[in-house]
Amino acid sequence: MADDNDKGIVLQGPWKRAKTVKKSQTEKISNDMAFAEDVAESVMIPMIHGLSENGVDIKTDAFVREVGFINEIVKSVMYRTMNYPHPMTALVDNLMLTKTESIEDVYARFDHEKLEKMVSVLSEEKKDDNKKDDE
Repeated sequence: MADDNDKGIVLQGPWKRAKTVKKSQTEKISNDMAFAEDVAESVMIPMIHGLSENGVDIKTDAFVREVGFINEIVKSVMYRTMNYPHPMTALVDNLMLTKTESIEDVYARFDHEKLEKMVSVLSEEKKDDNKKDDE
């Protein structure tokens, strides 16, 4: 057992002061996040109803995952619009390319090859994680 009289290392400041956030800033951020959630919900519900009316089984786990993904994309659009970061923004920036042919004609292209590489790497990581869990 260690001697209770031993003293640990004491680190002395001066410490940089932590940035204080005003209550009004916190409320603004909370309101903005709630607004982004509300907009995403208002977009997603009609989409889900429309898909269901057109024969899509909305009760499968795959559908729930896909809709969750789309919901996060909608929120990332809202966050970007309000100048907040969202991790999906980087994903979209890496997988979608835009081409401008004229002021009116801007096209988006999905980079399938890049996604396939990403999925391959993620699948290998998942296999490695599963092997570690089995050990």
